[in-house]
Formats: sequence, structure tokens, C-alpha cells
Amino acid sequence: MKSRFVLRIGLALAVVSCVQWLCAQTVGTRSLADAPSQRAFPPSPTSKQRWDKYVNDTFTGGSIYFASFGAAIGDEASNTPKPWGRSADGYFKRVGTQYATFAIQNSIYDAGAALLHNQGDYIVCRCGSGWHRAGYALEMTFLTYHNGHKVVDTPQFVAAYGAGILPVLWFPKGYSPSAQGIQRGSAQFGLVVVDEIREFAPELKHFFGKFKP
Repeated sequence: MKSRFVLRIGLALAVVSCVQWLCAQTVGTRSLADAPSQRAFPPSPTSKQRWDKYVNDTFTGGSIYFASFGAAIGDEASNTPKPWGRSADGYFKRVGTQYATFAIQNSIYDAGAALLHNQGDYIVCRCGSGWHRAGYALEMTFLTYHNGHKVVDTPQFVAAYGAGILPVLWFPKGYSPSAQGIQRGSAQFGLVVVDEIREFAPELKHFFGKFKP
């Protein structure tokens, strides 16, 4: 019981820290409201900008490692995969799996976005009412911009399921890429809260700033 309580506290702290990190990363991002008209969008990233972002997000930046350790706490708490048990060895296997999941997802998505010349990055709206902004963030979980127009974010779907399926290949016996892998891929779309956090980052940053000493 004590170990479960500690894991739950750790998970809660990881979630709060992730929210704070996302807020810090989003503030300063150009938004639709910043543009002189609704048709004025930030230019699509250059090949070098895309590559630099990919390297930072996947290898040199600290965010992917922080997210891997944080997400592994949730897997440890739920004992997934169960044969790994709740132990130091099991936890670090989960950390490695989470890192691989994020790295695969970044690789597939960034390559697909570059190939299709999509914007790729989330562009905040910060326009209209809170409900309008929340709806926009939900919509942009499945869409992206291409030459200033909204299009289905196909690389997002491929990356989510690719990152969900491939890591299952090194799961213990009894786990199937066609079963648990697809479940893991579908779960990626349950993380719509990420875009909501990006959209409301200034408000969230102000809220968490109240707790600073």
C-alpha cells in the first residue's frame, strides 16, 4: 500500500511538472490572434528548422527524457506490462519503452510533416471565447495547417499507431502489436489535453505562478 501511495504522489507531481513545462514552452509562440488577418500564418518551417527541432525534441533536449521518466511512473503504478513487475528493473524498462515510443512518434511525424509540407507545429488561436479556443484545440488534435488551410493531419495518425505498435514488439510474451499495440496507438489521441494546455498556457502559467514562493 505504501509503495502505491508513493507512486501516485510521484505521478501527480510528474503531471503538474509536465503542465508547467508545456506552459513554459508555449508562451511566446506566435498565434492566429497575433497575425494581421486570419490568412496570415507563420511561414512553414525550413528544412533546417525542421531538422533542428527534431534533433532537439528527440535527442538533445531534456523534454523527451523528462516525459519518459514521468510517463513510466504511470506504467509502474498500473504495473504495465505486468510481467515486468513493480521494481527498479521494471521501471527502467518502462522508461526505455516510453523513450522509444516518443522517439518513434517524433520520427514518423516530423518526416511525414516535412514530406507533405505541413506546418507541423501547433499554432495557438487565443481568439474568441474560452469555449471557442477549447474547441479549436480539440479540433487541432486531428488537423494541421497546409498553406494556411486546415487539413487532416495524416502523419499524426501514422505516428500515433506506429509509436503504439512498434514498442510492443519487445514486450513480454503474451502482448500483441495487433492488440495492445493498437490500444496504445489509440490512447495517443486521448491526450487531447496537451493541445488544450498549449492553447491556455498563459492562463495556466499565471495560475501556477501563484504557488511560487
